[in-house]
Amino acid sequence: MFWKNRHIMNNKISLSFGSKSDAGREKEFNTDSIIDFPILNGHVFVVCDGHDGEHGHGALASRMTVESIKKYFYNKSYKDIQKALTNAVSYANYSLFEQSKKDSKYAGIGSTLAILIYREGKVYYAYAGDSRIYLYKKNSLQVLTRDHVEDVENFKDSEVAILIGKAKDIKFGVCKNPLEVNEEDGFLICTDGLSDYLSIEEITEVVSDENTAAAHKVVQLVEKVNDKGGEDNVSVHILEFGKPAELEKITKRISVKRLAILAGFFIVIVVVSLSIIKFKDSFFADNKTNNKISKKEVVKLEKKDVSTTVNPNTEKVVEEPVKIKNKKKQVLEETVKKQEVVYIKTPKYYKHHIQFGDNLYRLSLRYNVSQQKIIDINKEKAKNLIAGSYINIPVIDIYTVKTGESYSVISDKFNVKIKLICTANIIDQSQPLKEGQKLIIPIP
Repeated sequence: MFWKNRHIMNNKISLSFGSKSDAGREKEFNTDSIIDFPILNGHVFVVCDGHDGEHGHGALASRMTVESIKKYFYNKSYKDIQKALTNAVSYANYSLFEQSKKDSKYAGIGSTLAILIYREGKVYYAYAGDSRIYLYKKNSLQVLTRDHVEDVENFKDSEVAILIGKAKDIKFGVCKNPLEVNEEDGFLICTDGLSDYLSIEEITEVVSDENTAAAHKVVQLVEKVNDKGGEDNVSVHILEFGKPAELEKITKRISVKRLAILAGFFIVIVVVSLSIIKFKDSFFADNKTNNKISKKEVVKLEKKDVSTTVNPNTEKVVEEPVKIKNKKKQVLEETVKKQEVVYIKTPKYYKHHIQFGDNLYRLSLRYNVSQQKIIDINKEKAKNLIAGSYINIPVIDIYTVKTGESYSVISDKFNVKIKLICTANIIDQSQPLKEGQKLIIPIP
C-alpha cells in the first residue's frame, strides 16, 4: 500500500509526506495498519502493529485501533488537541479491549500504536508498545518515543510490555509539550519491522537525502528492509517541512496569467454581444418597415379586383420585403447555430479547491477525466497538489438548475449519465435538485 501527497499547511511552512506498508518477504499476511487523515487545520498520522491473541487476529487488532482513532476525530473539532490525543488513545484501547471480551475468539489480541498530529505549526504525539517516532534535522536522527518492552537491552527479541487492548487501562506514552515545527524538520513514524532491521545510520542516510521526495524515501526504506530478508511486516510515514515561498511565486505568476486570459476572454464576449445586438436591432427595424408596406398593399388589394388590376410593380414591392425578411431570418438562425456550436466546443474548466487527502487518482475518478489530462492542463501544479490552492478540471458546463428539472432531464440535455453527474458533485440521486443549484457537468 503506497500513496503520497503534498500540502501547504499555512502561509509560513509547507508539509510533504509519504506512506507505505508492506508484508515483507517471510510473512504471508500483513498485520500492520497505517492511516493518515485531515482534521481542522491539521493532519493525523498513525501506524499500528497488530499482535495475535489466542486464536490469531492480529490484523484485526491493528485495523480496529486505527479505525477507532479516526472515528474519534471524525467531523469533530477539539480546542485542546493534546487532551483530545490522550482521549483518542484511551478510546482506542477501550474499544479493542471490549471487543476481546465480547468474543472469545478475539481473546488476548492487542496492538502497538504510534500517532502524530500536526496542527497549526505544532506536533503532538503518543505511543504504546515498540512502534517509534523519530525527529530528524539534516544529518541528525532522534528517537522521541520509548520502547515499552520487557528487556530494553534486547528489544528486538523482547516481549512487548504495553499494548493497546490488552487491559482496560494502560500506561501509554504521550508528549508533555508539543514540538514547534521549524523549516527543514522531518518526522519518521514506523513499526518495529523498520527499526529492528535498519540501524540509525542506515535510516539517516535515506531520510537526509535532500534530492529525494518523502514519498520515494518510504519506498527506499522498505526495500532496504526486504533486501535484508524481509522477516517482518514494515510500515512507515515520513513527514517533511519546508518553505512554501517558491510555490507562492509560481501561484502568483499563474494568477497574473489567468487574469490576462480572463480579461481577453471578457473583451471578446463584449464585442460579440454588441455585434449581435446591433444586428438584431437592424433586423427588427427593417422588419417593422416591411410590415407597414405589406399592410398598405393589402388594403389596396382589398379595394381592387386582384385578377384584373394587380400591378406587377406593386406585386414586386409586396414580395421583395418578404424575401429579405426570410433571408435575414435565415442569416440570424445560422448565426445563432454557429454561436451554439462554438459554445459547446469551447472548453470549460471547473476550479477545484484542493482539500487535504486529494490526489490525482481520486480527482480522475470523481470528474471522469484521466490523470494525464489533469497534468497536461495544470502542469507542475497537478504533480504537487497543494491544499488550499486550485486546479482546473475540464468539464462540459457548470449548470444552474431550473425550476422542475430532474436528474434525467439534465442527463438528456447534456447526454451525460446521471451517475457521472452525481459522482462529480458528490451527491446522491435520492437528493432532490433545487432551483438555482449549481451542477458540475463532467465530460462523458
